Amino acid sequence: MSVQIALDDKTNDLIMLSNGRGIARVSEGRYTIQLVKNKLLTELGEWLLDPSLGWINSSDMEKNKDLFELEVRAKRIILRTVGVQKIDTFELVLVERKLTITFTATTIYGVIDLTVPWSL
Repeated sequence: MSVQIALDDKTNDLIMLSNGRGIARVSEGRYTIQLVKNKLLTELGEWLLDPSLGWINSSDMEKNKDLFELEVRAKRIILRTVGVQKIDTFELVLVERKLTITFTATTIYGVIDLTVPWSL
């Protein structure tokens, strides 16, 4: 069983233990959810040590948006996440410069249901 660092659902900050001595941990299914969400929130080139990390950037939000290409890239990120077996439902909505991805996926730990907002 793999145990990883727990992140807050809303802020993505580390969750400290209530006694202030250490950080909370998650395992298996919850970790898969965190991993998918963080990958979908990573802007292309965001990490200086690996500028190829990420999947979307500001040029994707210009006038001629290719929603099909964004959908393909988002699905690729989801399916390449450890533990994810298939995408059951998927919806990508772009309103002005705010992109929202809502999906359910089957993982080796069960079904996950996630909404990930992304905006510049």
